[in-house]
Amino acid sequence: MIFEEVRAGGCLSYLVGCPETCGAVLIDPELSQIDRYLALAAKAGLRFHYVVDTHTHADHFSAARELSQRLEVPSVMHRSSLAPYVDVRVDDGETIIAGRLRLRVVHTPGHTDDSVCLVLPDRVLTGDTLLRRATGRTDLPTGDPEALYESLFGKLLHLDDALAVHPAHDYKGT
Repeated sequence: MIFEEVRAGGCLSYLVGCPETCGAVLIDPELSQIDRYLALAAKAGLRFHYVVDTHTHADHFSAARELSQRLEVPSVMHRSSLAPYVDVRVDDGETIIAGRLRLRVVHTPGHTDDSVCLVLPDRVLTGDTLLRRATGRTDLPTGDPEALYESLFGKLLHLDDALAVHPAHDYKGT
């Protein structure tokens, strides 16, 4: 698996690719990093199949809409997302497939209604549900502390302890 973390300030996005088929998925793209994503994919010989936002972002500008249009690939979010540009709406337990790459969707409301985590064989991309030494805020629109608790203790803590955790933010640079 090809795995690239892209840092823009405190925001983290991820390019995940299948080296055998050259299929790729871009997760939580930030608007200021479009050229960087395209260069990384070109260097690795990857073709994007999907652009995914793990939730509605209130703290930065997502590049999902622009990249989806530019690359002519579907933009993906949870089915409860109100974003009008979303092409594919996924639900808990569904799988996003790019080549031999499989990303299992885990709906983890709390930070937002539409929050999801994406599980790969050796890691989990947690969006803003679980950060490094913190959790996502619940004081923004559609935030719900009780739902976040259930997402953390009812879903994420049941995942394999060996999974590496990759959040959508790292404000302290750890």
